[in-house]
Amino acid sequence: MNAVTAFLLIGSIYLVIIAYGVVRTRKRGLPPRVRLIAAAIQVVVPPAVLIGALLLTGDQRMVATWGTLLAMLMVAGVFLAMCTEIVARRTL
Repeated sequence: MNAVTAFLLIGSIYLVIIAYGVVRTRKRGLPPRVRLIAAAIQVVVPPAVLIGALLLTGDQRMVATWGTLLAMLMVAGVFLAMCTEIVARRTL
């Protein structure tokens, strides 16, 4: 498995988890503040864990490359959570 395949796999699973989590909290009828906190946790925790695991390797080049990609993935997760919330509000 090369780096591109690994990133696509990790990124796809991460974004599916965010979208599913936003819809699930909406379906449960949780208050807006709780939904916001749940979405923030879902967006921040997985990349933070992956960055922490990368820091344990000690490979500076890998940390710099993957750290940047994971930060961009976190930004994509924020936008996906916002868009999913808007769409879920109108459809559910």
